[in-house]
Amino acid sequence: MVRILLGTAAAIALAACASTPKGPADMILGKWTCTAEQEGMSVNATTNYAKDGTTSGVATVGVQAPGSKIEITADVVSTWGFAADGKLKETVTSMKVKSAMMGGEAMAPAMVAAMVQPMVDEMVVGQGSTSTVVFNGATMTSTDEELGAVTTCKR
Repeated sequence: MVRILLGTAAAIALAACASTPKGPADMILGKWTCTAEQEGMSVNATTNYAKDGTTSGVATVGVQAPGSKIEITADVVSTWGFAADGKLKETVTSMKVKSAMMGGEAMAPAMVAAMVQPMVDEMVVGQGSTSTVVFNGATMTSTDEELGAVTTCKR
């Protein structure tokens, strides 16, 4: 009986070790709520990092433009992966604008489709970033290599 219990305990211990994250590519998986602010811009997003190297989520982006604040909410899809140097590389593959506000007023869907979506497609889709990432419990902090922007994500 004791040998059976010891064998069971050993199997449980091995299973626990097998499921323990081994590196950043394992630690990043799952849903995160993220925020970032830099030079008149803010981003609040809920993002799910999938094992296949894609992310999907919803982001609200605020931009303080001359004389007015613009805010868009969009469904965002991107690719991700960690390079050999441990840095996170991400590329936006799709950003479909769901709504937009200018100066606190909702923009008409036709204006969003004709004006905002084409700008997002030109300026955001296809853009990539490289970041240094630090995991600390249920928090992930990334610092963009080019802009120095810090993004804080929580589970």
